[in-house]
Amino acid sequence: MKITTIALLLLLVGCGGTTRPQSPQPSTIFFGDSIFGAWNLDGYFLGKQYVNGGMFGYRTDQLKALLPDVLSGNKVCHGLDGNSTFPLTCVSVTPPKTIVIMAGWNNLFQDNFGNPADDLQSMAAMATAKGVKVIICTVYAYDPAHPAPWMLPTGDAPVTFYDMWRTPLNNNIGLIPGVTVVDFSGLFNGQSDYTVDGIHPNDSGYAQMRDLLTLWL
Repeated sequence: MKITTIALLLLLVGCGGTTRPQSPQPSTIFFGDSIFGAWNLDGYFLGKQYVNGGMFGYRTDQLKALLPDVLSGNKVCHGLDGNSTFPLTCVSVTPPKTIVIMAGWNNLFQDNFGNPADDLQSMAAMATAKGVKVIICTVYAYDPAHPAPWMLPTGDAPVTFYDMWRTPLNNNIGLIPGVTVVDFSGLFNGQSDYTVDGIHPNDSGYAQMRDLLTLWL
């Protein structure tokens, strides 16, 4: 399969960036994969100084392994390892008061599904044990308006093929105790044309995500 630039962004892993100091003002971290990583948080949440911890290609198990450093504020990474246009960089911040988590697509794309619901529950438990407010976002449906060919199911499978794992994952997210669940799946239900490639939001998609999250941040 021909791997596009976006495919590489999703498939590559690793957090080898250089840590640099940052002002200790931000108190909210967005933690996840490229859906958060590609989000211009400063542009959508003016003046909030939210920290972007979206790492392109990361699965839930990889994010769980890095979460202790994120919760301590010691190292929050953002970007893509080995990419000169959007390189992975890491910052140090004060420990967050709130963490917003969304992940799961890369478990499927990398054929390394594991148990993302268990990973998310473990991350929530780690964060709440430190007194951090946890927001977990459900995984919205694949948008066929502008499909990227490499993301489409193989053969004659419909795009709803993804719901075979997405629906149970979202159901399990709703059962995680002590967290706020933000329902991106419900937000985009019945919509089309909210992504640039089937997965990554366009401006309209990100604006709607912002408006919903703002109710809880």
